[in-house]
Amino acid sequence: MSRKIACLLILAAFGAGIAFDQVGSSSLQAQDKAAKGPKWSHGLLLRVRKADQPDFDKNTPKVGVEVFVDENNGNLIYITDTGSIAVVKN
Repeated sequence: MSRKIACLLILAAFGAGIAFDQVGSSSLQAQDKAAKGPKWSHGLLLRVRKADQPDFDKNTPKVGVEVFVDENNGNLIYITDTGSIAVVKN
């Protein structure tokens, strides 16, 4: 997955999260400083196999994963080359 596409997906997810947070908040408060965008951390290339396949071989598919750090709250954001997103507390 190209970094441009990954960054666009991250920024869209990040913006949606901020929008939902603001809509859900019962009181509106002014932010002291502007929110920071996600920072790219590293990329992974994972080989994945089915549970009944005991070993990796030349036909084992690979999945690309880009990892970003949300500098506002420290969460890690994982995006696969298929568009799946996971967010975990760091």
